[in-house]
Order: sequence, then C-alpha cells, then structure tokens
Amino acid sequence: MVSSITNRDSCVFYGCSPRPKPFRRLRNSIPNTRHWLVKPFVLCAALVVLVGGAKAADMPVAGGSDFVPMAPAGSIWAGPYLGFEAGGSQTVTDVKAGGQKKDYSRFDAAFGVFGGYNWEVSRVILGVEGAATYIGDTKKGQHPVLGAIETGSKWSVTAKTRVGLPINNFMPYVSLGVAATDHSLKANGRTESSVGIGAVLGAGVEVAMHDNWRLRADYTLTGIADTKDTFAGTQAKRTAGNHRLMLGISRAF
Repeated sequence: MVSSITNRDSCVFYGCSPRPKPFRRLRNSIPNTRHWLVKPFVLCAALVVLVGGAKAADMPVAGGSDFVPMAPAGSIWAGPYLGFEAGGSQTVTDVKAGGQKKDYSRFDAAFGVFGGYNWEVSRVILGVEGAATYIGDTKKGQHPVLGAIETGSKWSVTAKTRVGLPINNFMPYVSLGVAATDHSLKANGRTESSVGIGAVLGAGVEVAMHDNWRLRADYTLTGIADTKDTFAGTQAKRTAGNHRLMLGISRAF
C-alpha cells in the first residue's frame, strides 16, 4: 500500500485507477536497479555477524562455574520500552520522463528514536512499535530530459508490529507495518513534494542486557513514493524506496 499526499489535485491523492494490492504496490515502489543492490548484501552480512556474535556471547563457557541461567522470557521482554538508534540508510529514486529513465541513489548516516510495548503469548513475543527517523538528504544529478534535478527523502515515521521468538536473553524477530515518508523532486526550478504512505518489512535481533537495557540490530525496507508530476510541460514519474540497517539501544520499564 503506497499512496502520496501532495499539493496537487484530488486525482493525485486518490489515484485515477483502481488501487493495486498493498504488497504489490510495495514491490512496484522499490526501484529495480543495480544501484539498489549496492548496499543490501553488506547490510545483511553485518546483521548476520551481529546475530552470530550475540548468540556466541550468550553461550556458557565450558567448565565454567559462574554461569547463571537467565530468567524466563516474559520477565525480561514483556512491557514498554524506549530507545535510540543510528546506522546507515540508502534511498533510491527512479525518475522517468520523456521516455528516458534514470535512477538516483544516496547512502547516508541515519538516526532516530523508537518506543513500543511487548506482550508474552506462550513462547512468542508480540509487540507494537513506533519510530521517527532521519534517513538522509537529497541527491543531485542530471536527467536526460529534465536536466539538473535534486531528489530524495529526509525523514520517515513508522508504526509496525513485531513477532519475536526469545531464546533466554536473545530474541530474533520480524516486523510488518506502515510508514509515512517525505519525498521530493526538484527540476526546472520547480519542486514537487509529497508524503508517501508505504508498507514496511523488517527483521532483526535483540539482546537483553543487565538493568533492563537492550541492544539490537534492525533492518527495514520501506516503500516511499510512486507518483507523477509535470515539469515545464513534461510529465515525470518518480518511484522511490529506502532500506536501512540500524543499531539501537533501549531501556525497558
């Protein structure tokens, strides 16, 4: 489900054709270009390393006498929490105008705050979470038809559900939700801005530390924009998506 709230007419707001299914729109809103594949493998490899490191850190030392088993999962995972995260973010925008298509990719540092609430249901942790994140700046470039352009996203607000499977103080999880993300395209001295409502998919791993502190690595893929604008009589279509790997620290209450 990807829609856009723009400063144009109601046709742009509601769309002039039947709305595709939500996850088909998410798939279509992620630019399918070689630039989009530059960073995901690095981000996912880093997540695998972090998961492996967390699991190794939680294993007892053979023959050691100081190992104390953690309390049951519900006592350390259920309840509210607040935290801060920082990491890397990549936004890719495909711009098509006059039969010419070109993509623009920018990788930035990202940071934000998040908070949520977890419930223990049998051996599964179910949760809801909200986050506000700065995801980068705009990218400047040249388009074959539009000339000099500037496009990208700067912030995203996310609401999602999480499902985790705790193993002592270690919890892998997956997430699903929606995000409101700004996006803009500047060309021929004119700027078109929108706030896209897109689906969010994610996964991560969280480790419960002492005194209610938690550390986590979180990967998120977000559909941003799929809109059409007109610049000096030329119609331009922009399709954008973002993905990011964030390292976070939070405190449970």
